[in-house]
Amino acid sequence: MRKMRNVHLWIGLITSLFLFIEAGTGLLLTERWLMGSSSGHGQHHEHSGGHGEHLSMMDAVKKASESGAFAWNDVSVVMNHGVYMVKLNDDAGTIVTISPDGTVISKEANKLASIVRGLHVGQVGDVNIKWMLDVASISILLLISASQ
Repeated sequence: MRKMRNVHLWIGLITSLFLFIEAGTGLLLTERWLMGSSSGHGQHHEHSGGHGEHLSMMDAVKKASESGAFAWNDVSVVMNHGVYMVKLNDDAGTIVTISPDGTVISKEANKLASIVRGLHVGQVGDVNIKWMLDVASISILLLISASQ
């Protein structure tokens, strides 16, 4: 019985530590100003000239847009994951994956993935729920800190 209580204790402590780290990093990612950034958007200063080279994120998205894969006005969010992932403003939750040279790799629509991404960044449809993520993160941080 005592051994089982110790196992339960350590599992709880380790899980609490992971939750604490997740809540803290989530809060930092959501509220960039906490890390000293003046805005929530990163600045990209890459430039390139020739074919096959890496374009800046905006140049790659613009090139892909000019290819007819999507309209520039439909761009909602651009994410940099080694390739550029462009979320479009449509009901289908379309994500266009673009290589660093501006070539369209894939275009897929997944409504569920769109909802999950929206929740992750604090945006559900046209409603900004970032404040709810902040409250949840702060609550988790306080609960875990108080339980130690």
